Amino acid sequence: MGAGKTTVGQELARRLNWRFYDLDDLIQATEGTTIEQIFQQRGEIAFRQVERRILASALANKSSRQVLALGGGAFVDPENQTLLRSAGVPAVFLDAPVEELFARSDQPGVVRPLRRDRDHFCALYEQRRPEYARAAVCVQTSGKEIAVIAAEVIEALKLKPGEGE
Repeated sequence: MGAGKTTVGQELARRLNWRFYDLDDLIQATEGTTIEQIFQQRGEIAFRQVERRILASALANKSSRQVLALGGGAFVDPENQTLLRSAGVPAVFLDAPVEELFARSDQPGVVRPLRRDRDHFCALYEQRRPEYARAAVCVQTSGKEIAVIAAEVIEALKLKPGEGE
């Protein structure tokens, strides 16, 4: 939460002339409800099952090159990591100090079901961080402009801007 997955992903897709998808948006569109409502009505386990199914579907779409922003908990699921590896999709971990992530994730009008308080947020981050570190690329984002972060990702993955679909 607060890492900039959507913002950096959109910039990356723009520079590469690829499509951009946010997994949470795909989930909400497919399910016809919000992430918050899925958590409240069905629980986190059911949400993770829906998330995995929609991730698999998004990865199966080979018709165009895409940047896919995953929710904070999606990558820690071993089955999701297997789906990504099987599809040949390199994961990028956007990192920053936990205090900065906590502050960034406090956005008006944005409900984050697992962002309760600072202590819970920090514990969740520390619990997930070892899995995040398994990503193909880790980029420190603290104090950097979105354009700089996107350029670092492009360079690290040896991509060519503007290649298109």
